[in-house]
Amino acid sequence: GGKDKVFISSADWMVRNLDHRVEATCPIFDEDIKSVIKNILNIQLNDNVKARVLDNELNNSYVRTSGKKIRSQIEIYQYLYSKTKQAAPILAEQTTN
Repeated sequence: GGKDKVFISSADWMVRNLDHRVEATCPIFDEDIKSVIKNILNIQLNDNVKARVLDNELNNSYVRTSGKKIRSQIEIYQYLYSKTKQAAPILAEQTTN
């Protein structure tokens, strides 16, 4: 493997969203921002409370697993909240200097 490539995009990539519209995709070069995006994606992929699986017949069913319950919306909120708390003293110091 090489360096991970991370991109952000203006829409989900469904056919209906690509007809008669302009969508934009761009790479993320900043390693800190890449890390945040990858952490959030990892949290979403590990959701075992609200996660669903789409089967071959387009049936949508909940994923059921054992172990610690992970609800991505709550986990992402807590992750971003903790990052904000960590950054607050640094930002306060920067604005007073």
